[in-house]
Amino acid sequence: MNIREFSKKELVNILEIIEGTNCCSTAPELERLLLHAMEFLRADYAICGLGKVSCGELKEVVRIINGNYPNGWLNRYMSEKLYLVDPIVRRHAQFSMTQLWRDIFKTCDDDSSRLFISNAADSGLRYGISSGIFLPRHEEIGIFSFAAKKNRFNDRHKHIMDIITLHLNNALVNIIKEDPRHPAVKRVTAERLI
Repeated sequence: MNIREFSKKELVNILEIIEGTNCCSTAPELERLLLHAMEFLRADYAICGLGKVSCGELKEVVRIINGNYPNGWLNRYMSEKLYLVDPIVRRHAQFSMTQLWRDIFKTCDDDSSRLFISNAADSGLRYGISSGIFLPRHEEIGIFSFAAKKNRFNDRHKHIMDIITLHLNNALVNIIKEDPRHPAVKRVTAERLI
C-alpha cells in the first residue's frame, strides 16, 4: 500500500504513535500507546508481550503489557499457560507478519485451538489483528494484538499494523531492557570493576 492511500487523519495517527514510541520509557506509557493504537484501529482490546521462542514455539512469556484485555481472561491465560495453545501466538512464533485472526483461525483444525478460540470469544476476543517482530539475538518475539467483538479488521488495518508494529516493539524492548532479569541488561559485577 502506498502511503498516499492513507487519509490525512490516518497519517496523523500513525505519526502520533511513532512519536509516542520514541518517548516511551515505562509500561504505563506503552499502555497508553496501545490504547491510542486500539482506538485508531477501531478495536475494543489491546495487548502486547514479549516471549522466548525456540524451534518455532513460544517457550516462556517474558513480559505482558496489558492495554485493556479482560483481567479474568488474562489471569486464566497465564495461570493455565494458554499461550502454549493460542493459535495466534503459535502462528507468530513461526511467522512474524501481520495477520488477521480469521485467516489464522482458518488453519486451526486441532481440538485445543478450537477450544481456545471458543473460550476467547466468550471473553469478547472474537475478531482481531496481530503482528509480531522476531528478535534473533535473544530468540524472542514481540507480539501485538488488537481484538474486537465485531469483525472490523481488513487489509487497510494490516498495512497500518505493518507500519506501527516495529515502533511499538522498539518501545516494548526498551522497557524490558530496564528489567535487570532480562539478558539484554549488562550486569556489572565487582570482578569487572577491578
